[in-house]
Amino acid sequence: MNPESVTFPTAFVAGLLSFFSPCILPLVPVYLGYMAGTAASNLGQTKRLRVLGHAFFFVLGFGLVFVLLGAAAGLLGHAIDPIMPYVIKVGGLILIIFGLHMMGMISIPSLNMEKRLEIQEGKQGSYWSSFLIGVVFAAGWTPCVGPVLSAILILAANSQTATTGAGLLAIYAAGLGIPFLLVAGLINAALPLLRRASRYLHIASVIGGILLVLMGFLLLTGLFT
Repeated sequence: MNPESVTFPTAFVAGLLSFFSPCILPLVPVYLGYMAGTAASNLGQTKRLRVLGHAFFFVLGFGLVFVLLGAAAGLLGHAIDPIMPYVIKVGGLILIIFGLHMMGMISIPSLNMEKRLEIQEGKQGSYWSSFLIGVVFAAGWTPCVGPVLSAILILAANSQTATTGAGLLAIYAAGLGIPFLLVAGLINAALPLLRRASRYLHIASVIGGILLVLMGFLLLTGLFT
């Protein structure tokens, strides 16, 4: 089997799991409200195109950062080619540990440290400011996103090409960004669904943890390729 036939769908699923994680999904209305210049509770009364426009530039911001990270990871993998097999095995072991943490089977305090943009209600920002918020969001590496994003970066490094690395992270960004745009475009119908979905967020963490453990095992044993 061609490894790319596995890695690209995996990257998209990883993006979806990141969106539905406890660190992201509850804050989606807050981010949209902040960028649109309204309270999260008033989003349903805001012009849909305005909310969607801010969401698009927000996704564009974090997508650009992720693509650059993927390209850099691919180039790094090529630069350390002689030791790359050992790096991948270490990365696989780390992913297993991350996965067990996400499943709640072990606890790693350092992974619970969170850097996140403080959101406050204020005046409506420009699309450029929404783009910059997306850039800051990409650098946040919340406890839920960090381990999953690390897994995709390891796969990008394993590709040893900037193009494939950038492509993997672009697909990851699409998995994270498409649901965000759907919520923005269908804001009136989406808000009640988000509130109901919040009850089951732990399921996304468990699934993400299982994905990381499986991926880590395949990389550690060399079965992935």
